[in-house]
Amino acid sequence: MKNNIDNLEFSRFILISDRGIFQYRNLLNLLQAGNGYIVAKSLLKSTQKERDWTYDDTNYIKVSDDFKYKSRIVKRTIKDEGNVKHTIEEKVVVYWSKKFQERAEKENKSFLDFIKKLQDTPENFRLTALQNKSIRKFLKKEYINENTGEVLNSSEIKPMLDNDKINAYTKSLGYYQIVTSELDMQEQEVIDKYHGLTQIEEQFRTMKSTLETRHLYVRTPEHIEAHLLICFISLILLRIIQKKIIVSNQIEIKEDMYWSTGINANRIQEALNKWQVDLMPNEFYRFMNVEDEDLKIILKAFDINIPKKLFTLGELKNIKTNIKIFI
Repeated sequence: MKNNIDNLEFSRFILISDRGIFQYRNLLNLLQAGNGYIVAKSLLKSTQKERDWTYDDTNYIKVSDDFKYKSRIVKRTIKDEGNVKHTIEEKVVVYWSKKFQERAEKENKSFLDFIKKLQDTPENFRLTALQNKSIRKFLKKEYINENTGEVLNSSEIKPMLDNDKINAYTKSLGYYQIVTSELDMQEQEVIDKYHGLTQIEEQFRTMKSTLETRHLYVRTPEHIEAHLLICFISLILLRIIQKKIIVSNQIEIKEDMYWSTGINANRIQEALNKWQVDLMPNEFYRFMNVEDEDLKIILKAFDINIPKKLFTLGELKNIKTNIKIFI
């Protein structure tokens, strides 16, 4: 924090971060420098009182059947690096998203199914070292070798499982908790700004995967800069296409997914790669793959209509000339 954040030349900024940076000494460092924060905080690592408040349906604002949120302002006493106590106020925003819950359940399905089978038929399992590591946080401490992390008696796996921890884990799916120094900021603005972090992370994923920013196969500074510049220009073009798709109202964006890109970068890349012309006899041309669903969505978003016919070279040039430029 001191090396990379404190010396930023802003009069004041708000740091937005995921749970990796959550630690109240970090946040206090920001506040003492006159800055702010919007940071995710793990529900499972929160107190039981904080979790009970989150799961209590009282005071939730229901945006739809798929999304709800609520907030409160709390005072906390925290210590700085010198163990000096400080009292701070922060806003705690929690929300539940059906989409978030479905995604979490899908991502954890194999593990949750594995836990369920352990509970139902523990005698059928011989746990591997990797499985021991995965379920360790759901086992009672008296059954774990603290030196090696090894389960001591896999034949008695059922009494070893801590059902309270399993229930707490499954109950948390779909809920998210954000803490912020910005007491007057509206709850949905806090959520929006935090989700902006998701969009930034998505840019890096797209750059590294779809646009193949990494690995670099060039060596000179000029070539490296040229490669990255091309990738950044491509990323901007992708985002323009995604924005046009969203505003064309062809893709249903659920209320708890308003930060969606509509169609992801890989699908756009694959669709555009299919938009080719084929040379026919007598110097006629035809467009290929115009019935591709993703390609049709992209073309419609830009008001591009390609009739089913054979084209002359002059007609192709006219199509290109008449396509509107969007910036």
